[in-house]
Amino acid sequence: MLNRTLCVVALAASSLLTACGADTVARTGFIPKSVPMSKVDGDTSSYKAKGFELSQFGKVVVEPIQGPPTNEGKIEPKDMEDLRARFQTSLQKSLEATGGKGDRTLVVRASITALKPNKPLLNAAPQTQILKRGYGYAACEIYATDGKDGQTMAAWMNTQDTQRFGTEKLSELGTAQKACEEWGPAFRAFITGTTSK
Repeated sequence: MLNRTLCVVALAASSLLTACGADTVARTGFIPKSVPMSKVDGDTSSYKAKGFELSQFGKVVVEPIQGPPTNEGKIEPKDMEDLRARFQTSLQKSLEATGGKGDRTLVVRASITALKPNKPLLNAAPQTQILKRGYGYAACEIYATDGKDGQTMAAWMNTQDTQRFGTEKLSELGTAQKACEEWGPAFRAFITGTTSK
C-alpha cells in the first residue's frame, strides 16, 4: 500500500512540474503565412531564402516594432513603449553594418507577439521556483524583405522563458527586457550564418 501511495504522489508531482512550464508561442500570422518556417528547436523557428546574404544589401531599414496584439499581462503603456524601444534599438544596432554595397535595401519588420510578466514574489525562494508559477515569457516574430520586390529573404520567431538561475525573474518585465535586447543580435547571427538558429 505504501508503494502505491508513493507512486501516485510521484506521478502527481511530475505532472505538476511539467504542466507549469511556459509553452512556445504559436505563430501569430505577423510573418506572412506564405513563408515556410522550419522548427529549429523547441523555442525557435526560422526561414532563409536560398542564396540570401546580408552583404547583398547596402542598407537596412528597421520599421517600428509592432505588438503585442493583446495585453493579457496588463502591462502599462509606458512599459510597452520601453520594450518596443529596446527591441528597435537591438535590431538597429545589430543590423547597421551590413558590409554590403549597392542600392539594395533590406526592410525588417518585427513584432512582440506575446508577453507574460514575471511574478517576482513567487520567484524569491528556490522552493517556489520549482513549479515555475512566477515565471513569465516573451515571444517575437521578425521577417526581412527585399525593398525592391518585397520578396521575403529571412524570417525568425522565438519564445524566451524566464531562466531559473537568471536575475530577470526578480522583476516583472525582466524576462521581456532581456529578450528584447537579445533578439536583435540573435536575428543577425541567424541571417549571417554564425549560429544554427
